This record gives sequence, C-alpha cells and structure tokens, in this order.
Amino acid sequence: MTRPSGPLDPLTVSDTIAAVFRQRDYDRTVIDSALDRAWRWVGERIGELVAAIRHSPAARWVVIAVLVSLGLAILGRAIYLGAIGEDGGARARRGRRGAGSHDAWADAQRLAAAGNYTSAAHALYRALLDAIAGRGDVGIHPSKTVGDYGRELRRRSSTAWNGYREFARSYETVVYGLGSCDQTRYERLLALATPLVQKDG
Repeated sequence: MTRPSGPLDPLTVSDTIAAVFRQRDYDRTVIDSALDRAWRWVGERIGELVAAIRHSPAARWVVIAVLVSLGLAILGRAIYLGAIGEDGGARARRGRRGAGSHDAWADAQRLAAAGNYTSAAHALYRALLDAIAGRGDVGIHPSKTVGDYGRELRRRSSTAWNGYREFARSYETVVYGLGSCDQTRYERLLALATPLVQKDG
C-alpha cells in the first residue's frame, strides 16, 4: 500500500471520519435514543413546571392546594381505615365468639359423639383459637402455627397463655406425634380447652 505523496485534503478526511462514525458500531443513537428522548421529554416537562411555578403566583398556589389536598386525602384515608379496622376487628371478634367458636365447639362435640376423635380434636383447636381471638388475645392467620399462637399469647402476657400451652402440648402430640386421637386424648384436650373456650360465657 502506497502512502499519498501530497498533503491530505481536509474535506476527504472529514468525509472519511463521518463515514466511519456512521457505522452501526459507533452509532450511539441507535442504542439509547429512545431512552434519551423519554428522559429529555420528562426533564423538559419538569423544567417547564418548575419555571411556571417560579414565575407565576397562581401556579404556585395551585400546586400548594394540590399538595395540601393530597395530604389531607391520605390522612383522611388513614383515619378512615383505622376506624374501619377497629370496627371490623370488633365485629370479627364478636362474630368469632358468637358464631365461629360455637360452631367449631359444636362440631367438636358432634364429631366426638360419632367416634371421630381426630377430627374432633382439630375442631376443638379451632374453637379454642376462635375464643381467644374473640377476646383479642391473638390474631388468626392461616400461616400461623400452634407455637406461633403460644408465643403471641406469651408476648401479650395473656391470661390464656398457661392454659393454651398445656392444650398445645397435648394437641401437638396428637397432630405431629401420633397422627390420630383416641377418646382418652380427646377428653384430655376437651378438659384443657373448656375453661378457655367458655371463659366470659
């Protein structure tokens, strides 16, 4: 390859450089032009808004009014949800005490009378949970274990904790140890649960 003998033509050099940087490997606009355009548009809109607020007292008051309204709406919603939560919790506790615990309690008695002591033990456990939840000692959730409820009762210094602990020990033996319940074990569970379920009526 021979080198050119004379000086390079600036126009030729410029065209060559432009041709090289037009190649796809050097064309950065292909990669990030859409993102750049989006960010540029957002930045421009924010800049316009800031400029309008800075130069227009009316716009400034509109923004302040919107922010205050938004803050009041959030505060009002929080207060409303708090009130609904308390009322809903009270209704749920009444419902559990008035219906759920008695239904589970009745189920336990019916199942035991039919000789199905294992299912009766499970119903007894549900009745016990409904009763202590109805008094606000625990919050029922499907993911909680027998031990979780015990820890919650202990953490809240509940008067039901000792009785629940005794029931839980016997119940866990039935559920996780033996896998079934006989009449003797059911009667022991019933004796432990009765004071807790029937407390306060």
